[in-house]
Amino acid sequence: MIDDIRVGALIAYCSVKRGNKKTLMFIVFVLSLIFMNLVFLPSMIGGMTGLFTGFMQDYPYGDIVIEPSGDNTYINNADNVLQKVRAVEGVRAATKRLDVGASIDHKQKVVGVTVTGLLPAEEHEVSRYPYIISEGDFLGELSRDEIIIGAMIAGTGFGSEIYDNLGEVRPGSLVDVTYSNGVKRTYKVKGIMEGTFELVDLNALVHYKEIEEVYGLEGSKATSVVVRVDKQGSEDQVQDKIREAGVNEQIFTWADKSETLIKQAMQSMGAINVMSKFVSLIVGAALVLIIIYINVLNRKKEIGILKAVGITPGSIVLSYAFLSMFYVSLGIFAGLVLYFSLMFYFQANPVVFYETMEIRPQIDPVLLIQSIVTMLTLSVIAGTLPAWSVSKESILKAIWGR
Repeated sequence: MIDDIRVGALIAYCSVKRGNKKTLMFIVFVLSLIFMNLVFLPSMIGGMTGLFTGFMQDYPYGDIVIEPSGDNTYINNADNVLQKVRAVEGVRAATKRLDVGASIDHKQKVVGVTVTGLLPAEEHEVSRYPYIISEGDFLGELSRDEIIIGAMIAGTGFGSEIYDNLGEVRPGSLVDVTYSNGVKRTYKVKGIMEGTFELVDLNALVHYKEIEEVYGLEGSKATSVVVRVDKQGSEDQVQDKIREAGVNEQIFTWADKSETLIKQAMQSMGAINVMSKFVSLIVGAALVLIIIYINVLNRKKEIGILKAVGITPGSIVLSYAFLSMFYVSLGIFAGLVLYFSLMFYFQANPVVFYETMEIRPQIDPVLLIQSIVTMLTLSVIAGTLPAWSVSKESILKAIWGR
């Protein structure tokens, strides 16, 4: 077996040395593009997933979100929950919120929204709401008759032409808000928030006390408690600690919530990704098969002579396995160079959507290793099939090329 390997390696070396260098460069170039296609699209999808999940963390859910258990509408005694959460090791900040349905009316234009009641001072450490005010100012502790409007419903942000909007509302404008319980209030628009994300730009913010008063809530209720942790990546551990602290409500990490909300979109992208990978692998294997098949046909007489002088069929098959591995390895190496060059370029120059959404591809080492192993395996198998077929022919038949 060792002799077969040595002889096969020598035959493969001689084939490469005598081969056409321009043809070799072309083969490597095509294989590098095939490998690039295997890993580039998943990296871009990973970047898009990271962007969307980042929005989930920055706005509605924080690192961890606590929601009412069972069929309850509210978390009862939310202040008690907050006290327990803030005492947990690894928690940096936490706040409570009230989300309700409402409609906003301005100059006979009506838009349905979710209105979030929050405590403005606490949001600075928990979310990015205070930092995405494109016009006007964020809410203050005394902002009881003021409201923050999302850019899409204000008619000023990207996507305004797609959704119903209030028609160029500006800070200082007066809007009427009719809550789901029928209570109607007039607010002055204090600011326009633009997060370039629908869950943000199609909503509105008011003071927590305003929602509490409108709905007549007592006993410190909340529809969610949003938590920010000290160290990214420790969400699961902090989640367990919060449960151990005696919080009996539903506790989710941002990953749990993100997976639920964007699962369908990611499944569609995943299907495209799988199809792209499948096609790339088939094309790569077919390319190696065709190259080796032509090589075998052109060298059929030589293979017959090799068998006549005592070279075993195993050595001949191994020589083409080494040859296939050489082609594919060079293609993978060139593909990696091209891949990392593009990754560094897009890290510095991200793909921009809607003027502000920046998508940076994510490099996944596990994906790279899987792609390398899969491409090598399939290509080597495809490359040895023609050689194995010819090696089984009789010596005379191979020499005569029949």
